[in-house]
Amino acid sequence: MAETSGRRGIESCVKPQVAQLRPYSPGKPISEVQRELGLTDVIKLASNENPFGPAPRVVEAIRAALPELALYPDAGAVELRTKLAGQLGVTIDHLSMGNGSDELLQLIGYAVLDEGDELVIGDPTFARYEPQATLNRARAVKVPLRDMTHDVEALAAACGPRTKAIFLANPHNPAGTFNPDAEVEWLCDNVPEHVLVVLDEAYYEFVDQPDHGRSQAIALARPNVLILRTFSKVHALAALRVGYALARPELIRWIEQVREPFNVNSLAQVAALAALDDTEHVTMALAANASGRERLYAGCAQLGLRTVPSQANFVLIEVGEREAALYQGLLRRGVIVRGCTPLGFPGYLRITVGTPEQVERCLEALGAALGD
Repeated sequence: MAETSGRRGIESCVKPQVAQLRPYSPGKPISEVQRELGLTDVIKLASNENPFGPAPRVVEAIRAALPELALYPDAGAVELRTKLAGQLGVTIDHLSMGNGSDELLQLIGYAVLDEGDELVIGDPTFARYEPQATLNRARAVKVPLRDMTHDVEALAAACGPRTKAIFLANPHNPAGTFNPDAEVEWLCDNVPEHVLVVLDEAYYEFVDQPDHGRSQAIALARPNVLILRTFSKVHALAALRVGYALARPELIRWIEQVREPFNVNSLAQVAALAALDDTEHVTMALAANASGRERLYAGCAQLGLRTVPSQANFVLIEVGEREAALYQGLLRRGVIVRGCTPLGFPGYLRITVGTPEQVERCLEALGAALGD
């Protein structure tokens, strides 16, 4: 049998860069913890999901759409893009829909990254950024955070002739920190014109800082800036995977050219359409998140633990060498959180802001685990 690059058999047909990838490791599902530990009452505060679930009208819309499951979805999500465009004050040509914003990250990689190119990212940052460079035989240029926040001056300085894109999560995941619009605008104005700036705004709606809300204007005023947002977080549609890209039409066309048809399923489109109408549910979830963050700050302070101020729906808690022990201690008490060593922040736990009852239970369990 012939050999390929020193590899034998079926392995020789797999791209070498695939071996460099590490599968994404999500938070433990509730069912797994129940099965492993014999628990019946488990709460999950590990994956930054909306604890209140989708709005009632979203559930009703999904039920009404079930008889049409035999039909392919609208390949271009035209109705959803039209409604979303109307709310954002743009045209449908400014939008592309994705199977979650994760798929859109992958499509951007396909469209702009090639062998030998560079992708500039923070270090650490969201785990799905670097694989887009690896898959396309490009190189990830990692720029250390400053005070757990993106250093926009260092990001701009890291750009060179082979840089094709910058991926910037704002608010940052997993830190929850935030770069105000003035810093984002400075970055967009100080990168080479051949560099695409991708503003990943999965947690955009949770920000309550004054210099916030201009990113759309920043993007649409420039030919090289693209925004990603999602219905997974504030709209609580994580299971249905629907996100969108917002940019000038000449950028959106790149994504459309590499996007698979029918990439956003029918139930996701129906749910997102209904979610856009239910502003009261969003307002309630945002208010509860803001108060829940404050309660986590205060409760952790009472336990002697430092927290990182967050502009997202989760809080990073410094626990030092006790990270693994506290993670397990919380797990035994039916509270799933996220240990942050795999996320690039050893010595920290990331806790999603739950309902008021879940926040209190988490703090009680954390106090008990500290005494183990």
